[in-house]
Amino acid sequence: MLRRCPLLLDGRALLDADVLFRAGLADRRASFELSFESLPAHTGLIVMAGIETFLDSFYRLVIDEPQLEAAQRLGGFSDKLRQWLSRLSPSIDVDAMPDGTLAFARTPVATVEGPLIEAVVVGSLLRATVQRATAVATRTARLHIASGGDAIIDGASAHAASADASLAIARWAFVGGASATTNVLAAMALSIPFRGAAGVDLGALSPAALSSSDGWGSSPADALLELAAADDEEALLIDAKRLGAQAGGWIARGLADADAKAYPMRYELVALEQSGAWAPRRGLSNKVADVVPGRKRVVRYADAAGRAVADVIHLTNERMHSPQAFGAATLAPLARAVMRDGRMLEAPETAVVGRERAIAARPSMPAEITRLRRPGTYPVELSPGLLALRAEL
Repeated sequence: MLRRCPLLLDGRALLDADVLFRAGLADRRASFELSFESLPAHTGLIVMAGIETFLDSFYRLVIDEPQLEAAQRLGGFSDKLRQWLSRLSPSIDVDAMPDGTLAFARTPVATVEGPLIEAVVVGSLLRATVQRATAVATRTARLHIASGGDAIIDGASAHAASADASLAIARWAFVGGASATTNVLAAMALSIPFRGAAGVDLGALSPAALSSSDGWGSSPADALLELAAADDEEALLIDAKRLGAQAGGWIARGLADADAKAYPMRYELVALEQSGAWAPRRGLSNKVADVVPGRKRVVRYADAAGRAVADVIHLTNERMHSPQAFGAATLAPLARAVMRDGRMLEAPETAVVGRERAIAARPSMPAEITRLRRPGTYPVELSPGLLALRAEL
């Protein structure tokens, strides 16, 4: 079957790109930032996911002329845009927080730089992927916290509508903290442990030898218990643990139902090439009041024990604060270069690497940030240079 081009998913982005052609701005070099505008109630942090899924989709990009012609007839965009898409040779740069990074609202999690038209079209795919993936990973992470050490098993991806969707959901859940999956395909393709138990009830047809074993042991602590997709899985698990329930694993059927709309995202222009240099912008119109202008990087400061103290958003050309200014011992940028001139810089990262990153980072956060109800607020600050630029513009 012909592979569909993901760049044709968002008709609005294509029409925006067409406007850029007509305005003569398509080739201006631009810098866009992706961030989460806000987090749901009782959510102190998010688990970033979707970067590897985006890179995989982009790497396997197929541009098919009949598809483009059909899309043009439906969308009404120009011949110039269709010809650009048919000849597309990606040239963007992408920096992003890798899968499993713990992040916060109003913080740039990815930056896309390159020709304005390409940044607009590609950014739509990046935004949609990261938003959905992060919602699933964060929901899984919260169940992992609520389980108090019991295994969370992805029971959702096996029921996705397509093989590609099932693999994506399984990856995101595993990054969030799932220990295994009931999805055989994902277990094979992503090297995720498989766990499951037969669910068929034979009644009187069942031989006695089968009636007392579920394949994982007979004690309650060995049993696989299901969190039905129709339930509030998190509340159900919290209540079960409060009552002393033990299990060898909790099969979460509703992970794919994580509400991506509860994690609204912004993808805004923050700088535009002008006379051969970067000029800070507040969105394309340069009038979006709450856009923080300028090209940026996010740095996490930690104390000598590795505990996170604060995140600071700096301008890329600005000297970073000394760790001592925050009573910290170290600093580390959170994003890394993943694509330059349209080419990936390193081999794809496995799902287990993202999972290990997420789980290892959680104890480094202040305990109140990881609470499932009424979490504390982690300090995210703008640097002096960024504050001055924002006030100037």
